[in-house]
Amino acid sequence: MLFSIAYIIFILVQVCANEKLVSLSKSSSTDGTQCDKTIKNDVGSSCPQKNLEYHFSSEELGLLNQHNLVVNTQSCPSNPSLTCLSVDRQSLIGAGSFGLVVRARSRTFDFPIAIKFIKLPTKLDIVSFNTGGRYNRIDRTSLIENRGDQKSLREAVALRLITEYEIPSIPKYIAYIETASYRIVAMELLNGFEELSKIIDKLSPKQLTFISCQTAAIVCNLDQIGVSHDDMHERNILIDRKNNNKVNLIDFGGAQFINKQKHFTSTSNFLKQPINLIGHLKRIIKADLIDYIQSQEKKELGYFCSMLEKITTSKSEKEKEAIPYYYRLLFEKYWKFNQTNKKLFKCALTK
Repeated sequence: MLFSIAYIIFILVQVCANEKLVSLSKSSSTDGTQCDKTIKNDVGSSCPQKNLEYHFSSEELGLLNQHNLVVNTQSCPSNPSLTCLSVDRQSLIGAGSFGLVVRARSRTFDFPIAIKFIKLPTKLDIVSFNTGGRYNRIDRTSLIENRGDQKSLREAVALRLITEYEIPSIPKYIAYIETASYRIVAMELLNGFEELSKIIDKLSPKQLTFISCQTAAIVCNLDQIGVSHDDMHERNILIDRKNNNKVNLIDFGGAQFINKQKHFTSTSNFLKQPINLIGHLKRIIKADLIDYIQSQEKKELGYFCSMLEKITTSKSEKEKEAIPYYYRLLFEKYWKFNQTNKKLFKCALTK
């Protein structure tokens, strides 16, 4: 009798356990809550493929074609009669809550293209501006005041302005397209670069000095046209180790169009971020140079770039001696700069 009761209890426990396992299995296979989070640039994600389905109408494909842009497409997995953006490993660069970035081709430019597709209704930072002049350039004053007839996504305007003024070491602007479903930004794709965040501990003091020197030149060139990157951390500083540690700056989604009396400049942003690079520099560059110059930048925005301009244009030792000692020491001992024929700053160090 006791054996029979024990056996029945054993059978009931097994049945309940199996039902629990089946329930958990169903929950894990159908629960898509994790897919609301940012999807990394790995198309092997456990999130359902439909989260990466970007449908295209013939009108939207026509707009890309008008700008001489070509993207890879495929039949939508959920509905083969519809056309979707291809997200295979050859196409997809990265994806997140905002949308995704894919490789593309241009019939106008011979360099690789990246296109960012921002899926609506995503909260977007739009700016207003006017255009004028022979080449229909953006009017910087109207952009700083956020007043004008045209409206566009902040990143697209920043890249367009930087490209118009031919500032080097930034991805070139290609096009900006608005549709009923997307905001689309096309830009140059930088191949062969690595995020500074991933390699910073592998670099020697000499390499870090050269990289920071290049970055300082880039941000002062941005200051000249009134653009502040505003998000200058190590993931947005790209290094091409196979090409003499060449530096490029990316991701202008948070760019500010600056009035130096009201907003920090690109230089003051660079002297606050990237935190790890600044920490390394403080160990490499002695005599509290970085601390002193940081404190000066807090008092007078853009002072660093004005001193950089003085050191590169001074024609006599007397003119150089008029530059504060800490700046002279930095520019003469650690960072060396010159200016191109277009008055752009360039790091004069070598690897």
